[in-house]
Amino acid sequence: MSKRTVLLIISLLFMLGGIVRLFAGESTFRFFQMGHLWSGDAYFVYIYRLLGVFVIWAGLILLVCSRDVVRYRGVIVASILALILFFVVSLLIGFGTGLGLRFFLVDSIFSLILVVLLYAIQKE
Repeated sequence: MSKRTVLLIISLLFMLGGIVRLFAGESTFRFFQMGHLWSGDAYFVYIYRLLGVFVIWAGLILLVCSRDVVRYRGVIVASILALILFFVVSLLIGFGTGLGLRFFLVDSIFSLILVVLLYAIQKE
């Protein structure tokens, strides 16, 4: 599979994840056995959906990068740094708040896998 194709798939997964955030509700959380984390509080819903837009934005950036991996190498490297930060912060917050592993470890591992894939893609 070409680097371009892998980056395209990653970008589409980001956008799909963001779209899920835009429409997710209590039933979505319950489906993933995380129902008690959902809050109907207006501010929670606002932040959750707003973050969905940022995830879509990241997907769009990577979609553009997939068209020319060499030209947009700097953006891919910046994405790697942001995902490393996400990995560290998700672990610190997850462990620091005593949140169960199933609630944050998947995100942490997913971001680490993306770091490895993006690193491989941006290498010349």
